[in-house]
Amino acid sequence: MVMTYGGPSAWETLAGTGPDAMSPEEIAAHFEAMQALQKELAATGELVSAFGLSEPARAQTVDLRGGTPVVSDGPYAETKEFLAGFGIIDVATHDRAVELAARFAGVVSTRVELRPVHG
Repeated sequence: MVMTYGGPSAWETLAGTGPDAMSPEEIAAHFEAMQALQKELAATGELVSAFGLSEPARAQTVDLRGGTPVVSDGPYAETKEFLAGFGIIDVATHDRAVELAARFAGVVSTRVELRPVHG
C-alpha cells in the first residue's frame, strides 16, 4: 500500500478553508492529477484500489476488552505502533463496523483503527 500522510491542516487545505486554503481551481487540479495517476496505474494493472481517509478527528479506535468492543475517539495508537495492515469493509451500519473492527482486534490481539474512507 502506498500511504500518504499530511499534517492537521491538510484536510482544511483541501476543503478550501484554513490559512493555507487552496482555491476551488487548485483543489480541482489536485483531484484531477490524483485521478489521472490512478487511471494510469489502473490501466497498467498496478493499482488495485485507492481511497482517501477522512480527517483524523473522525477516526475511532476499537479495542476488545473482556470480549466487549470499547470505542474511543481518535487515532490514538501508541507512538511505538506502526500501521501493519489495512482492510476495507462495506457495511450497512456503524454498529456492524464496530463489531467487525472488534473481531479484527481479537485476531491481531491489539486495538485497530476504524475510519471512514472516501473513494
